[in-house]
Order: sequence, then C-alpha cells, then structure tokens
Amino acid sequence: MRPFLRRFADLPLATRLPLIAGACAFLAAVLTTQVAVRALSADAERQAARLGQVYLDGLAAAVVPALAEGGEQALAAALGRALGFQQGVRERRLVVARPDGTLLAEAGLPEDPAFPVPLSRGIPGEAWLRGAGGGTAWAQRALPEAGGAVIAAKLDFSAAVERRRRLELGLLGLDLLLGGLAALLAGLLTRRALRPFVALAGGLDRAGAGDFAPLPAALRPAPRTEAGRLAEAFDLMTARLTERERLAARLAEQEQAAVLGRLAATVAHEVRNPLAGMLTAIDTARRFGADAEARAEALGLVERGLRQIEGVVQATLAMHRGEAAARPLAPRDLDDLRLLLAPEARRRGVALDWDMALDEPFPTDALAVRQALLNLLLNAVAASPAGGRVRFAARIEQGGELLVEVVDEGAGLPPEARARLDGGATAGQGLGLGVVMAQLGRLDGRIAVDSVAGGGTAIAIRLPPRSQEIEA
Repeated sequence: MRPFLRRFADLPLATRLPLIAGACAFLAAVLTTQVAVRALSADAERQAARLGQVYLDGLAAAVVPALAEGGEQALAAALGRALGFQQGVRERRLVVARPDGTLLAEAGLPEDPAFPVPLSRGIPGEAWLRGAGGGTAWAQRALPEAGGAVIAAKLDFSAAVERRRRLELGLLGLDLLLGGLAALLAGLLTRRALRPFVALAGGLDRAGAGDFAPLPAALRPAPRTEAGRLAEAFDLMTARLTERERLAARLAEQEQAAVLGRLAATVAHEVRNPLAGMLTAIDTARRFGADAEARAEALGLVERGLRQIEGVVQATLAMHRGEAAARPLAPRDLDDLRLLLAPEARRRGVALDWDMALDEPFPTDALAVRQALLNLLLNAVAASPAGGRVRFAARIEQGGELLVEVVDEGAGLPPEARARLDGGATAGQGLGLGVVMAQLGRLDGRIAVDSVAGGGTAIAIRLPPRSQEIEA
C-alpha cells in the first residue's frame, strides 16, 4: 500500500486531483445507494416479521375454538383449513403444542431437522427466526387465552427474497454505472478547472528556462476569476522580467566596456613604468656606451624591462586563458626596482634607502611582486616632498615569509587610498593601488598600513612561499 501511495504522490497535481475527485464521486454515489438498499432491506425484514405476526393472529382465531373443544381431530382440521387460506402467504408447516413442547397438532410439510420449530430449540414464547438463505422463516407466539398453548408457522418467502436479490443486483449494477459516469464527469470537470493553473505552471517552467512569453490566448482563463487574476499577474511578471533582461544585457555591455577600459588603462600604466627605466638605460648607453660595464648594465636593464612588459601582456592574457607558469623572485628583480625607480626619484629630489637582504630566489610569482612593489614605490616617491627619503627593506622572516617594507615621508594616505589598501573601496581610486591589491590577492599576501597625517606612511607586505606553483 505504501509503495502505491508514494507512486501516487509522485504523479503531477493535474493528474492526482482529477483522480481524487473521480474516486470521491464514485464512492459517494455507490455508498449512498448501498446504504439506501441496506435500509430498505432492514425495513423489508421488519415488514416480514410484522406479516408473520399478522398471520399468527389469523391462525389463532381458527385454533383457539378447536383447543376449547379439546379434540385433536378438530384441532388438526382447523390447521388443515388454515393452510392456503391466507392470500399472499405460503405456509410450509403449522404446529400447535403445549408449553412443555408436547405436540398437539401439525399440518403441512414434514419437520426439517436443519430448521426445526423454535419451541424445540428452547424458545417457548414469541419468536421470529430466518432460515438459511432467508427463504423461510418461523413465526411463533403463545396463546394465553388457550392455556398457554404455542402456535408456530413456517412461512415461505423464497419468491420475495429472490425478487429482492435480483433488485439489489440490478441496483448495484446501475449504481456502479452511474458512479463510474459521475467519477468520469467529476474528473473531467476537475481537469478542466485545473487547465488554467496547469497552463500557468507550464509558463513558470518556461520562464525558469528563460522564455518569458505570456500565456497563449487559447489557454487564458476567464477574466475576473482567481485563475484570471493569476494569469494577469503572470503576464505582468513576464513583462517585467523581459524588461529586466533587456536592462541586464545593456548593463552587461556597459560593464564590459568599462572593464575593457580599466584593463587598457592598467596595461598602459604597467607598461609605462618599465618604459621609463628603459629610456633611462638607453640614455645611459648613449652617454657611456664605450664603457663595457655601463653598456652591459644598460642592456640588462632594457632586457628586464622588456621582460616585464612581456610579463604584463602574458598576465593580461592569462586572465582569459588560465594562469601561466610563474618564476621565483630573484635578488636581481628587487635591484631592477631600484634602477627603474631611480630616474623618477632624481626628478623629484627624493633619496632612496635600499636594504635588500635576499640572497637566493624566493618561491613566489616574480612578475606579480615586481608589479605590486613598483607601484607602491612610485606612489611613495610621488607622496614624498623634495629632499625627503623613501626607505625600502626586504628580508626573509623566521617563519619563511618574505617581508617587504616601503616607508615614505609624505603627508599620509588620503582616506580613499587607505580604504583601497584596507580592501574596503571599489575601482576608480587609483590604478596603482588597484594593481597592488589585485596582485596581493593572487599571492595570498597580507598588507599592513601605518599612515599618519603629516607623518608619512609605512606599508608592510608579507608573502608566503608558493613553491608548488613556481617554475625554477
């Protein structure tokens, strides 16, 4: 039973409700008729018992005078005359006996051992007993006016019982037919009533798949009904969703254009930084080209600047094509930062203090670290006044992390820049700081900012080793 109920519960509501409505209509029709048939049967049984008592009243009128005469022959003759006398009643056996069971007279068919007179069963007074199948019945009563003698009549109701059985079978067949028609009609009407809701459910499914079309006219329910109001609400919802999709598509295009603009500005910003150092190296090569050491240093700086530009391009492509393999941070990368920063520092009159205690490559993404630190250093030089100093320090801490510190003597970070480094601001507050935070996020780095208005800014960056992602 339970598996059937589970399978039934899994059926769609548009199938379950018509089935339930049809089943209820069928059961109501069948049970109502059967209850009425049972009530009629009980009433027929009461009428038969009443008929038995009426028959015994007539029989008593014939038997009492014969009992008063005291002759058995007169009593037997009276019973014989009573057989067949009543119209509409068929007697099978008539019995007159004393209260102790002594038989005084009898008439009709012989005694049936399977269905004897109630007196022989120990029932001395009034009785009404049905035989097997209900075709015969014993009616019995005492006659106080005849010294307590008992009369009993075995009556035949087989014809009436047969007619009633055929009537009940006919009613049952008609009941099943009408109940089936009622169930079919109830199911069809329920399904028709559910059709607008099924259409709404289908529309919601299509809307979930991205199709926001309104309900077809053929499936629209009548207006000003519950289903009609739901259909109007559905159409309003689909119209607003369609408008929202158009707005979302337009906003996506605008966002894409904005992202492309920021990307172009970031790439230009990152390419401009090494270009300044490369131009300085070219100027050095022109002036001191005859010096092999100066020429080699200038060419090395140009090569590393080009490598950094190449890395910027690769990093930009990696945003769309997946992460490229990174190389470890070498001591020369930090030396390059000083060379790249030196022209801007001289132009602004800012001195550089360089404390680099990195003796071997550190397992992290060198390009990302160079980009982040170069932006921080350029910002520090730009913030420091003429005659000020920018201090740079890098070392490996005892826990294996790389600690880099950049300290300037500027006026302190403005609130929007401080929020940018704390991770609480959005794009548009300086490309350099945006690059710093983006690269630190990629490297799982941590940043600490100590900035005092008029007292300069100290920024500390800690980077964990990432040897599993670095190609030596």
